[in-house]
Amino acid sequence: MTTVTHLLDQEALRRLVRLRGQTWRFFGGPDVSDWLTDVSIFIVTEQGAVTLTGETEDLDFEGEGYTYATLRVDGATKLPIAAKEGNLYYFHAGQEILDVLVLRESVTEIRDGHPAWTYLTDLGILFVFADGVIAVTKVSHHTDLLAVLRADSIDTLDVKEPSNVWVDKLGIEYTFERELIALPPEAKGP
Repeated sequence: MTTVTHLLDQEALRRLVRLRGQTWRFFGGPDVSDWLTDVSIFIVTEQGAVTLTGETEDLDFEGEGYTYATLRVDGATKLPIAAKEGNLYYFHAGQEILDVLVLRESVTEIRDGHPAWTYLTDLGILFVFADGVIAVTKVSHHTDLLAVLRADSIDTLDVKEPSNVWVDKLGIEYTFERELIALPPEAKGP
């Protein structure tokens, strides 16, 4: 069985861990739509900023090539563009980020009763506040578009199934599993 992963790298995880305990200011993006979607979403705290970006790459683990989406976490390089365009959103401004979680999804293809491949991907990032959650998630497993979702709690957060090309057929079925991954505490230097 083949396993393919699109997981956040260690530097991305370190950047996210550093946000824990910081004061949230706003989020935005250079071309945020009315549905709060864009290929790049930045998160700004009183101490700094990061950019969550959707990127795609071609992979061929299913027997034919498809484009697969991945998440990146970088510095907030397009912040001035978004500020100029007015694409800033102040939900939870002034609140402490209590936790940052990763939403991970596993897709497994089962052919004639046997697992053929598993695709493991980080689907989104959740920012937890005392009175709510903001999540930045992939819209699809196959495009670079991201969506920002809000909810009163993790339990009420409704992350829709990302659009994909996997549909059960005769002799082939797909299983989907999700889990929230807690990030470890930030490592302190000597």
